Amino acid sequence: MNVNVQAVRSVTVAGAFWDRLPFDVRSPEYHADPYPYLERLRAGGPVTRLAEDVVAVTGYRECSAVLGDERFGMKPLGAQGQSLLMTDPPEHRQLRARVTPPFAARAVDRLRPAISRRVAELLAGIDPTGEVDVVAGLGAPLALEVICDLIGMELTDRPAWFEPLSWLATGLDPEALHDEETRVRVASARLDFARYLGGLITDHRENPRDDFVSALVAPGRDGTVLTEAQIVAGVSQLVVAGFEPALNLIANGLRALLAHPDQLDRLRERPGTAPAVVEELLRFDPPIQLIIRVALRDAAIGDTEIPAGAVVGLLVGAANRDPGVYEEPHRLDTGRLPQHLALGWGEHFCLGARLVRVQAQLMLTALARCRPMAVGEPARYRNTLISRGLERLPVVLTAVPEAEGRWP
Repeated sequence: MNVNVQAVRSVTVAGAFWDRLPFDVRSPEYHADPYPYLERLRAGGPVTRLAEDVVAVTGYRECSAVLGDERFGMKPLGAQGQSLLMTDPPEHRQLRARVTPPFAARAVDRLRPAISRRVAELLAGIDPTGEVDVVAGLGAPLALEVICDLIGMELTDRPAWFEPLSWLATGLDPEALHDEETRVRVASARLDFARYLGGLITDHRENPRDDFVSALVAPGRDGTVLTEAQIVAGVSQLVVAGFEPALNLIANGLRALLAHPDQLDRLRERPGTAPAVVEELLRFDPPIQLIIRVALRDAAIGDTEIPAGAVVGLLVGAANRDPGVYEEPHRLDTGRLPQHLALGWGEHFCLGARLVRVQAQLMLTALARCRPMAVGEPARYRNTLISRGLERLPVVLTAVPEAEGRWP
């Protein structure tokens, strides 16, 4: 089965974009703190031509304009007819309507109690005498459980899929695929997951449910039926879209709060501020750093002419710290008016954005109550370029909930 061809093409284009930037994006210094580099790039203007057909956009208004402009799209990155995500209007609207219901506000609100219970279970299972890695011990299990619930994966199947689903997410970053062992693991995970979804699709055709996969399997309002390849590609991409941003937001967010104890105290004392806290964390250190678009025809971004076929890289981390939009953009301020591009904008905003937000709100609020303390280990970020996430975040929880999930 030809699965995720569009993902491979997107990764290749993204890799070529990063290679043209005027600084070493693979250096440990860049991974530790990319924002000074992005600020210097933006100082030359909100739009930088890296080559005749490659442009970097660092300004907030310019990035917003591209995301809302139908002259810039994704179809050249994808395999025709195979991707639910890498399509453009009007096809994108039709496909998106098929998968939106499980991600709508009411549907996500119904999941909130189950997510809250899972957060409590994870924290209750922590050894109070030792460290816990927020990445592997809390963020990843929560994000994967939510995704598995979404696609209707049986409880007995889940433990075996935690690692393969992580490799699926890894495979969408160009830097990770430089390693031969990683390429093999990613390819194996894609093939295994496609086979698993094939069985799931057959089962849902025979026994429809009120869930995400059934929504894709059923005929649309116009009577059209998605192919198995379309469903597999779409589910695979949405699994990744729901997993990695949630994991990275939880870990990156807690690290930022630990570095700003007044903001962490505010969350603990005023848990009702969790939505605003999460929005500021998304702005301050976004889990996704790059959005790629292609000019579908001749266009312009501000005063910069963009030829048809040009690759446009939207540097989200730079846009979210644009001093023309934000006062003191490098300061974490959870009382700031929410305004950022961390989860996209316009036609292609992240479909799982509500789920990502809810997971981070519940987990970070619970962690704040547990009074986490950093253990002094230097932060190490994963060797990825599209996403930004920590390898580990060991902390000590000085007020761990009791086994039955009661908070201190």
